[in-house]
Amino acid sequence: MSATVDKTVNVLVETARVLFTRNGYDRTTMTDIAREAKKGRRTLYVHFSSKEELLRKVIEMELNKILDVLRAIVDKDIPADRKIMEFVVSRLNNVRHTVFRNGSLRADFTRFYLAIDSIRRKYDKIEIGLIRSILIEGREQGLFHFGDAEVMAEIIHYSVKGLETPYVRGRVAGNVEVAILERHARQVILRGLGMNI
Repeated sequence: MSATVDKTVNVLVETARVLFTRNGYDRTTMTDIAREAKKGRRTLYVHFSSKEELLRKVIEMELNKILDVLRAIVDKDIPADRKIMEFVVSRLNNVRHTVFRNGSLRADFTRFYLAIDSIRRKYDKIEIGLIRSILIEGREQGLFHFGDAEVMAEIIHYSVKGLETPYVRGRVAGNVEVAILERHARQVILRGLGMNI
């Protein structure tokens, strides 16, 4: 893809995200997106055959932003116990921020969850790999004591993923302060990794 095509696609995707957020997915048309992006409908349809395809690209763009944050955490020069906790908390907070940032798409979060989940399967594998690298690093630092790194990475990943919807909706631990929630999560995760805390 050329730089011009990349720029056009990015403009179309960001415009779609803004309109989906402002007007809602159902009330946004492909014509609205093309007009707001100052592109012709033909240009839009060259890159995206349907509004659903465009929504999928919006979701991928948002997931890539979260993945960039998580990769930066993995690259930090900090002990693995701090790194895994920062990874988990940041992941939950970034998912929530993404849902809230996208306004009326928040109301459609449950409706789009299956579509989002199908897209996320490839991201799941990447995140599991990132978690596995933190776990191996922690074992090498003498912090973590567990069996199979792949299995433990999957358990942590899918446990955190299972918290997303209740966390986004504010239903995890009611009105408990974030610091208290983090402390309890730290106990569960780090004890599960064989640390004495």
